[in-house]
Amino acid sequence: MSAADPVATLGLTAWRSSNNTKSILMLAAFPALLLLLLGVMALIFDAAMGSGRYGYGTGPWQEFGLHSVLGTGTPLDFALSVVATWWPVVLGIAAIWVMLGYVFNDAIIHLATGAKPVARADQPELYNLVENLCISRGLRMPKLYIIDTDVMNAYASGIDDKSYAITVTSGLLQALNREELEAVLAHELTHIIDRDTRLLIITVVFVGMISFLAQLLWRSIRIAAFTRSRRRGGGGVILMVVIAAVVMFVGYLLALLLRFAISRRRELLADAGSVELTKNPDALIAALLKISKNPELPHVPSEVKQMMFENPPSAFDFGGLFSTHPSIEKRVQILQGLGGRLPAEPAASSAPVTAPAAAHPGPWGDSPAPDHHGPWG
Repeated sequence: MSAADPVATLGLTAWRSSNNTKSILMLAAFPALLLLLLGVMALIFDAAMGSGRYGYGTGPWQEFGLHSVLGTGTPLDFALSVVATWWPVVLGIAAIWVMLGYVFNDAIIHLATGAKPVARADQPELYNLVENLCISRGLRMPKLYIIDTDVMNAYASGIDDKSYAITVTSGLLQALNREELEAVLAHELTHIIDRDTRLLIITVVFVGMISFLAQLLWRSIRIAAFTRSRRRGGGGVILMVVIAAVVMFVGYLLALLLRFAISRRRELLADAGSVELTKNPDALIAALLKISKNPELPHVPSEVKQMMFENPPSAFDFGGLFSTHPSIEKRVQILQGLGGRLPAEPAASSAPVTAPAAAHPGPWGDSPAPDHHGPWG
């Protein structure tokens, strides 16, 4: 690991703090982007309608109940006045939308993945691993769910202590040994500790709102432009419509990029949190390499895939900008900076968690736990 690596340079605690700060700043950009899009659309709408010729106090100013900010009655004044007048309504609607997402997200997610709840009697080893991790941090035990599939993946969900849940696939239980499974569970538990499950809802809702606002204003501008073109037949109308389309596309694209950037940062933080909880970066590296071979859950919405332990990039990734997760290579590289090592043997050779206890290395089996070297070794 080079000395220029951020983890090696800053240390784990400072690196996590820096990433948290950047995530908060990116999250704050969502409402700012929403209001900016509203203002730009108002500017284009007023210019397309030719409303500036009426002056302040007439035309759309009266219809929208606006109060002039600049006192000039120009399209720019109109746009600023729209934002100044309507921002409480827009952000209020966003807050309501977020609350609806809070209330219904958990049921929708489990319905989309086909996850079924399990208790200690159903999966005692899985339950004990999560319980021990929770005890180490003084946390309330989350609910546990299992998806019956050969795919290897996991995710955390919920908004409070009553709804927090960790879901794993049966394929994950069959493929990972105890230490690897513990590392994955610690990763998902870190998402709960850091409230990433709430953060995800907020980012998805804001992207949805920006998309909805863009479509609504697009239709309004088209109607306004059509009305004006019938009255005047001006060629500038087409230009206004094109500009509006470009602005809305750029706004939506920026919202998506923000959402994906926040998601990638939270995944790296969850990896670091897993290392903090288990003191075993080797196990997380081995788990990542195994899971990367078969992580894709079919017929699951992209918003839910974003929550997974691993979500492979699409064919049109553009250098990772449109990925919800960092590449496996990057995650492994950062874990190596935390003292982790690549497995000496192929990852597939490890014993599964569902095998008899004697087959597992470490504190549950007959053979001693591996000697991990790293910042906690």
